[in-house]
Amino acid sequence: MKIYDISINNFRGIKSLQNLKVGEINSFVGKNDSGKSNILKALDAFFNDKFTSNDVFKGIVDNERTEITIRFETNETINSLALDVDGKIKLKKVFTFSSAGKLVKELFYSCYDISNEQYSNCWGVKEVDINGYLSALSVEHSRSGRGVTNISKIELIDANTQDLGRVEKEYPGDEYLKNLKKQYEFFEMPDYSLFDAEQDLNIGSTAFQTQFKPIATQSLQNNSALTTQIETNVQTDLETEFSIITELMKRNVPNLEKIKPSVACNWGNLVKFDLSLKFSTDTFEIPISNKGTGFKRLLMVAYFEYLAQKATKKYQIFGIEEPETFLHPELQNDLLDSIITLSENSQFFVTTHSPVFAGATKNSNIVVVKKENEISNYFNYENEADILDVVIKELGIRPNYNLLNENYRKAVFVEGSGDVKFWERAFQKIIGGLPDDILLIPCGGDQVEFFVNAELCRKINRKFIFILDSDRGATDYDTKLANKQLLIDKVQELGGGFDILRKREIENYYSRNAIQRLITNANILSHEFQITEYSDIKEDIKTHIIQAFNINFKAKNNMSIFDEMTKEEWLASAYPVDGSTDLEIILAKILAE
Repeated sequence: MKIYDISINNFRGIKSLQNLKVGEINSFVGKNDSGKSNILKALDAFFNDKFTSNDVFKGIVDNERTEITIRFETNETINSLALDVDGKIKLKKVFTFSSAGKLVKELFYSCYDISNEQYSNCWGVKEVDINGYLSALSVEHSRSGRGVTNISKIELIDANTQDLGRVEKEYPGDEYLKNLKKQYEFFEMPDYSLFDAEQDLNIGSTAFQTQFKPIATQSLQNNSALTTQIETNVQTDLETEFSIITELMKRNVPNLEKIKPSVACNWGNLVKFDLSLKFSTDTFEIPISNKGTGFKRLLMVAYFEYLAQKATKKYQIFGIEEPETFLHPELQNDLLDSIITLSENSQFFVTTHSPVFAGATKNSNIVVVKKENEISNYFNYENEADILDVVIKELGIRPNYNLLNENYRKAVFVEGSGDVKFWERAFQKIIGGLPDDILLIPCGGDQVEFFVNAELCRKINRKFIFILDSDRGATDYDTKLANKQLLIDKVQELGGGFDILRKREIENYYSRNAIQRLITNANILSHEFQITEYSDIKEDIKTHIIQAFNINFKAKNNMSIFDEMTKEEWLASAYPVDGSTDLEIILAKILAE
């Protein structure tokens, strides 16, 4: 369940922000103290109740409150009476302080409800109320039994009240969330983790520890005999001590026979860990808390790489303040690659001054933050026509000046650094090497950097071609083309060429035989593991290799596989087209004058 848009009233420097639409990766850019972090902090308040009196907008007027409203969208089907007028899940958190200074939090939801108070708030009431609505409507129904659920009853109410019309209403949301969780197995609120620029990666935080909880839980399950013995020993010791207390109480309660304690051990909450580091050049281990901020940022890069390789169905939302801080540009790209991978099942909200992160964000998800009269305002493509020009000027995003080198005859734009490595190997394995006059540049067509570089190519008459690989929303080549038609039009408008891989993404060009050689015969691949044109190979690798064999194996951009592949395996893994392959056809287009 992903965030669709955000509305905020009276939070920090925000007086009023209405329906800021967001995507998978969202970059907030602007000058220092403009309010870039406000959205990230507001999300922390909404999901984790992190709110203090300092978070209240200083210009708030009497009778106003701090309100954070988030609308979510889901790919699953949910009854329309649980959704707002646009078919979204709409939740609002309200923060106030009592006269005693205690924080008061309230949750509300909005729905496109039945326009009649007698049958309102179906998803926020109890089952007895639902039964009462059906009785009042004189609708025959079973109160319980096989196949009878609150959903089926609410659907009956919905169908039998169409003539009453619908109107958007707001109700308290606690019962609403409980009912959604009870009626829909897939429903759960996302987790939100904030990586504060000042706090770096907090090892002791719940967000960090939770990622590793399944490991501790599995270890406890594997040692159930030991935990049972501990519980028995504790029970015996307590009974011994309470037998003494029983004898003392008998002086006043003669008929008392026994006081028996009952032991309840919540093993899952007992495990917490810290981290120490041991270097080959040192004798002693060093607590990570003793290391500098830069080193902790390196751990953050590795942590996100770990999450990118981890198989999880839980939708997560991350807020990261200035991820470029203390990181070399190459490590910024490593972190960015992990973020892009994770964004397939997560959302990111990033504040940045870095062209690496802002330049890799789709233009529709870049937000420019400006402060005027102590109020932060947020501008994106919906309310700022020249958003790209503003971002380029704000961050100083510059073109790749290698384009000015006359020795390069043609530029080839690809989506990321992994794609550059893929095409370098494709040239090497299929035709013997990458020509010196071809420049490979990583910057996807929806990204700010691409427009900067393509515009320079147009001005200096440098030939260029854009090669697209992945489109996770597509199920075949024709869908891929249709989904990217706007991008194709933009590229051609700028005077460039365009081509697209026939398969889903570069991982679908892996060779199964090469993978088997890499994991050795000690781990024989299951017959179920097959590399097809549009299967999700990264997920298949997690299931059939990483989890099946309990080994570390890179699923995305694994260049070791491509290095292992022979020329024959490269061509066999490519998509056949009229006696040739898509890889050979694209290579020929790149080489053409």
